[in-house]
Order: sequence, then C-alpha cells, then structure tokens
Amino acid sequence: MLRFGLVGTGVGADFIARALQVLRGEGVAELVAVAGRRGAKAEEFARKHGARRWYASFDQLLADPEVEAVAISTPHYLHFPQAVAAIEAGKHVLVDKPMAVSLREADEMVRRAERRGVALGVVLEYRFDPVVERVKGCVDRGELGRLILGEAVVEWFRTQEYYAGSDWRGRWATEGGGALINQAIHTVDLLLWLMGDVEELWAYAGTYAHDIEVEDLAVAALRFRSGALGVVQASTATYPGFPTRLEVHGTEGAAVIEGGALKLLVTRGGAAERAEGLRGLESWARPEAVPIENHVRLLRDFALAARGGGRPRVDGREGRRSLEVIRAIYASSRLRQPVRLPFAEV
Repeated sequence: MLRFGLVGTGVGADFIARALQVLRGEGVAELVAVAGRRGAKAEEFARKHGARRWYASFDQLLADPEVEAVAISTPHYLHFPQAVAAIEAGKHVLVDKPMAVSLREADEMVRRAERRGVALGVVLEYRFDPVVERVKGCVDRGELGRLILGEAVVEWFRTQEYYAGSDWRGRWATEGGGALINQAIHTVDLLLWLMGDVEELWAYAGTYAHDIEVEDLAVAALRFRSGALGVVQASTATYPGFPTRLEVHGTEGAAVIEGGALKLLVTRGGAAERAEGLRGLESWARPEAVPIENHVRLLRDFALAARGGGRPRVDGREGRRSLEVIRAIYASSRLRQPVRLPFAEV
C-alpha cells in the first residue's frame, strides 16, 4: 500500500482521508500521518480517520520515514512551497486544486517532480465521474460530430461571512483569485478535457456583491484550437446559487450535465436520453455534501501510478491546463483585450 501523510484538516482534507479509508480496505493506500497548524485539531482529525500519528508542523510530517506520499489540502498559497518541499524530500505529491496560484509556480512544481522522479497529481476528481467519462467517450468516438460549442456555467453563492471568516480567501496573494480559481476550476477543467485546448479568449471579471479583492463574477468567450467556440461563467454572487452546468454541442449531437446529473445526451439517429431531477447534491451551496466516490477513483489512480512508476491520469501537466486558462482570463480582464494561449505570465 502507498502510505500517505496528509497536511490540512479542512473539508478537502476530510474527502481525502475518507477516500483513503476505502482504499485501505482494498490494500491500495492508507493514511498514516496528519499535520495541521493546530496540534489538537490534527490529533482529533487523525484519530477520526485512523491515522497513527499527527504533527503540529509540516516539517515533522516530511521527516516521517513511513510517509511515501504527501496529500496537500491547505490554503492555495501554501500549495507551491509545501509541494516543492515534499518533492525535494523524495515524496510523491497529490495537491488540491488549484495546484498553485501562478503558472510560474505550477511549472516549477512539474519540473522538480520530473527531475526527482516522483509522481505529481492534482485533485480534479470530476474527471473520474462516470457521467463525465460517458460524455468523454462519446466525444472521443465522434458520436457528437465536430464539436462547435462548449459552455461551463458555475453560478454559485457565497456570503460575505464566507470570506470575512477566512484569513486567506478573497485575497490575490493567498487565494490567487476568486470564483474562477476556487469554485469554477473543476468545471473549467472538464470543459478543456472535453473540448480541447483554448487558442484565444476575451474576458471580463469584477467584484459585485462582496467586500473582497478578487472577482466574484467573471465571464469569458473562448475560441478553441479546433475552431469551436466556448463560454465560461463563474460567480459566487448569484443568489441563492444554482446547479453547475456543463454543455458540449457538436454537429451531430449534444450533452448537458447539470448538478452532476446527465440532463441530456442526444446523437443524430440515436434516441435522446433525458434525466429529470438532480442528484440532490446542493454542492453549489454545500461542498461538503458531495460523495467521496470520485475522490476514491482519483486517489486509486494516483496510488497505482506512483507505485508503478507511471503518471497519474491528472498529473501536474493536466492540472496546469485549467490554471492557465483562468490566469489568462484574469489577464484579459485586467488588460481589457484578448489573450492568446499558450499564455506566459510576466
């Protein structure tokens, strides 16, 4: 089994810890140590999830010889320094989204992991969702025809207290952005996975309903390298919050995923599939309500790849793709002009 150390004790860390409990039963991976800023909370978290040791510092976790892989579930600005330290200690690294707050940091993480020969993965677990995988299969087999339009719509709501109660959210230096980089990044990642790379975009972003530095509303028009067009809408200001929607349209069919459910899948000459109702998961308001199955699948893939010397399905290069588009959206909004990709931050 791949032995994990986990840094962080929040909602994201809880998903990882619960998934590792499942994988321990499969003999694939297990959680052996936890680190947190507050020792008492780390101890409580470790006991809850069956970890044998807990630490009040990240350095102590890295020094634990039993830890082979480090899962990082901390505020965004800590992802880069913690990932680099773990990589240089010879540990495999699985980092929560976004993998970093800048492309320079992401590129350095990828470079160091490849140089050290360790696995680097990013927690973008919806790539493993059976609904998304089914649509991906249709796209890859050409069943939707030539793709012409992709839409990623994340219209969520967060209160002012959500930001005010945090010492890192809502700030460029620590969160790296707002609704795009925190809430919408999963859907942006899926849009790119289904539609391909972006060639050019034009975006607007601003702060409309919160007292924060970063955006709580952004819209972007995309042109993919294939020639298809796309739209990204991201918000934490759209009261009371609405289900996430991902749409893929081709010349021969279309797929619509809403609230995690396949709402429509239709191909020319085939019977249209329609699903009524959502999964009942109000993740646009309560992220902790999401089941852990996709985390289990992602962690299983990561552990097996690390053990076998291969690359996880969502490695550092794949995790970088959505970050690049988001950083390009920020640049376009700031410069008030289109931005072409590949995008290099200055």
